[in-house]
Amino acid sequence: FEKVRDIRFGSISSRNPIDVYKANKGTCSGKHFLIKELYKSIGLKTKDMICMQRWKDLIWFPTGNYEIVNFSEELIDMLKEYEIIDFHNYLKIFIDGKWIQLDVTIDKPLKKLGFFTTENWDGKSDMPLCFCGTNKIWDCEDNGMEQKRNLVNQLPKKIRTTRKEFLEQMTKWIDALREKGEL
Repeated sequence: FEKVRDIRFGSISSRNPIDVYKANKGTCSGKHFLIKELYKSIGLKTKDMICMQRWKDLIWFPTGNYEIVNFSEELIDMLKEYEIIDFHNYLKIFIDGKWIQLDVTIDKPLKKLGFFTTENWDGKSDMPLCFCGTNKIWDCEDNGMEQKRNLVNQLPKKIRTTRKEFLEQMTKWIDALREKGEL
C-alpha cells in the first residue's frame, strides 16, 4: 500500500500501470490500476470503483478529513471560473469475507498542501477516499480503465478540455514545488 501511495501524484497522460511504475508518477487511475495488479498477483479479489468528484470542493468545502487545499492562485481562479468534474478511481479488495475500499491517490508530501491521504492503514478496514466524492458511484468490476474513458468522453467538450488543462497545470505546480524542495 505505502509503496504505491507514495508514487508521486501527477498527470503523465497515461493510466497504464507500467507507465506509472516507470515514471514513479500517476493520478488516481494509473496508481489504482497498478495496486490492483499487485493485489491480484497475490491472489486477492479486486474491484475497480469510480466516484464523481468536483475539484471545486477542495477550495471551499472543508469537512471531516478534508481540509481546504492550498492551490496556487492560478488554479484557484480556474476552479472559481469553471466547473471541473472528474471521475475518481479507487479500489476495493476482498479481505476476511468483505469488500474494503482503499485509495492510494495522494502521496504523503501533498498533505502539506491540505490534500488528504491515509498514513496508517490496518489493511483490514475501509480507508477514506482521498477526495470527497459525490454519491454517484460506479462499481466497474474489472473494467475501470474502460469505464473511466467512457465517463470522461461523456463530459461536454468544454469540461473535458478544462479538466485536462487543470490536471496539467496542477501537475506543473506540484512538480515545481517538489523541485524547490517545498514538498
